[in-house]
Amino acid sequence: MKRVSLLVLGSFINSLGTGLSAFGLAVVMLRTHGTASSVSAVQMSAFAPIVLLAPLAGALADRYDRRLMMIIGDAGSVLGLGIILTALSSPRPSLAWVCTGAILSSCLAALTEPALRASVTDLVTEEDYVRASGLLQLASAAKYLLAPAAAGFLMPLVGVRGLVLLDTSTCLVTVVCTMTVRRALAADAPQRAATQSGDDHGFLAGWRTIAASPGLRTLVTLMTLATLAVGVIQVLIKPILLPTVSTSEMGVIETVAATGMLVGAALVTAWKSAQPTTLLAAGLAGSGAAMVLVPLGPGAWWMAACGFLTFASLPLSQAGAEVLVRTRVDNARQARTWGTISLVTQMGYLVAYLCSGVVVDRVLQPLLEPGQALSTSIGAVIGTGPGRGAALLVGLMGLVMALVALGVHLRRRRLT
Repeated sequence: MKRVSLLVLGSFINSLGTGLSAFGLAVVMLRTHGTASSVSAVQMSAFAPIVLLAPLAGALADRYDRRLMMIIGDAGSVLGLGIILTALSSPRPSLAWVCTGAILSSCLAALTEPALRASVTDLVTEEDYVRASGLLQLASAAKYLLAPAAAGFLMPLVGVRGLVLLDTSTCLVTVVCTMTVRRALAADAPQRAATQSGDDHGFLAGWRTIAASPGLRTLVTLMTLATLAVGVIQVLIKPILLPTVSTSEMGVIETVAATGMLVGAALVTAWKSAQPTTLLAAGLAGSGAAMVLVPLGPGAWWMAACGFLTFASLPLSQAGAEVLVRTRVDNARQARTWGTISLVTQMGYLVAYLCSGVVVDRVLQPLLEPGQALSTSIGAVIGTGPGRGAALLVGLMGLVMALVALGVHLRRRRLT
């Protein structure tokens, strides 16, 4: 667990840096272009390559040294951050250039995720899978837990360029952590390569692994629907908050909401003897219920409370899903299988990033303006005006999460 802990530390630091730049870019795009669509465009640019390249990254991580893939990914992502810094030198940053930098950075960062997840299987026993999954969730939480408050405090002092520079420095720290682990495991890569032969080298090996297991196919389908719902709240939390709070207040509220991940990670550790399907269903149900509540209450702190419940539930579902995959897939195929699963399930995020801003800006928000079609019906319950269309869409996606939780419960035997 010591080596895994060092990799998790590097991931935590990198996640913190990513969260700083993501917060700053979202605020700048909203202030410059004034639409939720501009925020979702940047988020999609940063996320889409990671999803689309995941199978290739997984195949490379199974064929070559997994820690080397992580080093190349983290170090190379600095190139894209350089383009973003150049774009931000303009008084009116170009959305196209910011998106270009985000795409380049994430193309290289795509190498890290499947390799990191498969490295856990390299380094710990099956008894520690749930614990290791909880640590990975905690590392990922840094971008939601610490970054918003830190960015809200730092942005008036150093500006968005300063936040991106900090992100660059965290990439380099992460490389050092990974290199330390790699030196300690120098013999792993040839040993693993020697066990692979024939079709195991194929790019489509991850697809074949999933296709051969009805339980994995069902799990992938359910988790794709779940990522769609979670992606919606990730895109729309700032459009919901910015009409009523300042940048620094928004950062504090997001951090308060994200502290739920600490509670969720603690629950995963305490509940490590639970069946993975139980963790999965409980997490999805909790997140869905919290999202349904978002449009029903007034004020930014109501949003913080609902966000807290949402984030507290996510580690349960993520840990349950990871354990189900780890116990079903041979270690030699782990990275490419994770890559394929990431490609399919995280298409839900891409759909959310692509569509949620457009749906809010062109459909729901206009209908909830005073005097419009929904203002006297749904608007009488959730309110009208700026941000309420975004809140309504989050509530609707919470219903989707609840239905996915029901699907997990009904198909728990097939999943196991």
